[in-house]
Amino acid sequence: MSSIENNISSVDFEMIRSVLDDAGYDASVLVEDQCLFDTAALLVTKLFLSGVDSRSALAAKLECQLGRAGTHRHRLSLSLSLSLSLSRYAIQGFPLESQANKS
Repeated sequence: MSSIENNISSVDFEMIRSVLDDAGYDASVLVEDQCLFDTAALLVTKLFLSGVDSRSALAAKLECQLGRAGTHRHRLSLSLSLSLSLSRYAIQGFPLESQANKS
């Protein structure tokens, strides 16, 4: 990590942080879902180190790759509840009322 810190100036670090903040990857995401925050921070840092040094380009690539932070929370809870429902039906089968409506 120290080699990365040597390659990024404090001004550049603040730009990276502001790109993350503007996309919703702020301290609250760090507390709620550290893996998601780390993924976003790593993506933006790698893009910057590979030569993408425009704030707007970093923001666009982050949006394209991961989207905004708030959209993950909603999508994750929806997909988790759907997954739990489908797992239940895979084990128990559909309720009799649902099977009768299909016939």
